[in-house]
Amino acid sequence: MSFKFKQRSLPVDGKTRLCGIVNVTPDSFSDGGMWFDHDKAYDHALSLIQEGAEMLDIGGESTRPGSTYVPIEEEIRRVVPLIERLKKVTDVPIAIDTWKAPVAKAAIASQVDIINDITGFLGDEAMAETVANSTVGAILMFNTVIARPEHPGSRIFPTFGSNWAFTPTETAENATLPIQTVMTRYFKKSIARAQAFGIEKDRLMLDPGIGFGLTKRENLQLVQSVPLLHELGFPAFIGVSRKRFVVNILETDGVTADPETATGFSNRDLASAALSTAAALYGAEVLRVHTIASHRIARDIGDALRTSDQQADQNFGAYH
Repeated sequence: MSFKFKQRSLPVDGKTRLCGIVNVTPDSFSDGGMWFDHDKAYDHALSLIQEGAEMLDIGGESTRPGSTYVPIEEEIRRVVPLIERLKKVTDVPIAIDTWKAPVAKAAIASQVDIINDITGFLGDEAMAETVANSTVGAILMFNTVIARPEHPGSRIFPTFGSNWAFTPTETAENATLPIQTVMTRYFKKSIARAQAFGIEKDRLMLDPGIGFGLTKRENLQLVQSVPLLHELGFPAFIGVSRKRFVVNILETDGVTADPETATGFSNRDLASAALSTAAALYGAEVLRVHTIASHRIARDIGDALRTSDQQADQNFGAYH
């Protein structure tokens, strides 16, 4: 198993890597507006790299519940100058978070390395061909908003394309099947779409789509789905950072998670890091996160647990 992009590859060697999020948007659910200014976004991206990010994911459109469609030219205006500027100073792989083929095409022309498509090639019918006509890698996300649009969790999200990928019968079936079964069906369509345009298997990574139109139970089940993605033959890309179900876990236990307070903001990231430990323990190749330092510690613990048999059989002295 490997993941290639352009003339490079991401080592799939048992180590979980961290991908830092840069939202160039005024309305993202967790940090809307903080990095909307290009200079601030640039500085933030470099700080993530300095802290240990081994990949960046740049997005110009919020896809949170209740968000609105960003016109293609505006999305390009938000992300392309930042990609071009970063490419002059770093060789850290850069992904563009978009489901729109014209935005992906503009990013590819700006030397982006990876297309992170939150619809897994099933939103914009031109996306697979756009990726095929390049050498970039692609992250394909399972999107329940497309798989089961009438689900209560899906209705609060924006639409992604014209929902052409599933027949009415399939959509009805998706509404009643276990979530991991729906995810597998979805990825089979995504992978078939990639194959139809000649995209090599080793240019693909799979994302279970944590937080998109899912119940609390389903989110937790999909965090545990990394081995299933590996069974399909692909590396796993996981994003749990600051998702709403993480906040709910804290609130249910009476722990403050209000991001308007310093304690609540910190608790939200601590809980996210704990889930990153779990994702690393399950074997995720890449974790998409907002902050690096805490997730780096969490990743190290998860990796150590997963590879315990390979760790040094080391004795320790007394504390001094």
